[in-house]
Amino acid sequence: MSAPVLTILAGSNGCGKSTLTSSAREEFQNAPVLDPDAIAKSIRDTLPEGGSDIEAGKRVLLRAEELIDKQQSFTVETTLSGSTYLRMAKRAQDAGFLLAVIFVGTSSVEINLQRVKARVLKGGHDVPEEDQRRRYPRTLANMKKLLPMADFAVLLDNSSDQGYVLVAFGHKSYMHWNEPVPAWAQLVRDQR
Repeated sequence: MSAPVLTILAGSNGCGKSTLTSSAREEFQNAPVLDPDAIAKSIRDTLPEGGSDIEAGKRVLLRAEELIDKQQSFTVETTLSGSTYLRMAKRAQDAGFLLAVIFVGTSSVEINLQRVKARVLKGGHDVPEEDQRRRYPRTLANMKKLLPMADFAVLLDNSSDQGYVLVAFGHKSYMHWNEPVPAWAQLVRDQR
């Protein structure tokens, strides 16, 4: 029997995580996808302003714990701006999971800000600008910590209309970097 896999799909708000999971639906439908934003949207009408985000986060963590206990593979979407998912990765690995990391980066928080504004105009959820600006560097800093734990990792750049461009792939002890490496990814690579 093969080991279950925790896939962490990480990147700053507006980088294209949900777009990736919806456009690569077949690849992501083999296991549950825990998306705090989608959960918040589903409960937004029943909770006061802001409460849905907190409740969604709690639900994701509870469901993740259930899946880890059941030894069932799953994917979680996260900005990775805090240490919660670093702890989840460690907990899953301690429980016998393999860790797959998919990171979507952009060359500037300004790109993300514009994408979130466009999403809101289409009826999607908003994220305050100050939160986005605060999370962007934290996301990169936490990726530096997560990448060395990964049994498999893929880094994608989604800075342009070209779509997702492969930046790097590999695992804990070896990463292959496609040149030229974007500046945001250089920050991750230089700290390994």
